[in-house]
Amino acid sequence: MTNIRALALFSCVLAMLLFIPAEPSALGAETNLTGQGLTRATLQLELALSKLSAGSGPSYKVVKVHTASQQVVTGTLTKYNVDLRDSNNAVNNCNVEIWSRPWLSNGNQVTIACAGGSSVVRSF
Repeated sequence: MTNIRALALFSCVLAMLLFIPAEPSALGAETNLTGQGLTRATLQLELALSKLSAGSGPSYKVVKVHTASQQVVTGTLTKYNVDLRDSNNAVNNCNVEIWSRPWLSNGNQVTIACAGGSSVVRSF
């Protein structure tokens, strides 16, 4: 009986250690993205920009991602500070937010605010 309790306790401790994130954060807190998380977020940004340019939105291409962070809200909010190239080949520093709520139709809302320009908000 003691061995079973010890094994159960060991299993619980092991499970907790395996599922604790490398960087502890509060539930719903904004987390800076690095490594594979940053790569996935960059792909998400490129996909969103291509969907915008295919519709009624502006045409931008990613030049450089300076920072990216993610936060679990009602859905997922990913924030970027990036350099974007517009259709005139001008490069602008922009803050982009992608609020993803996949259970909704048109559940992705993209907000682009570039230095010296107005904000663009589109959903797809």
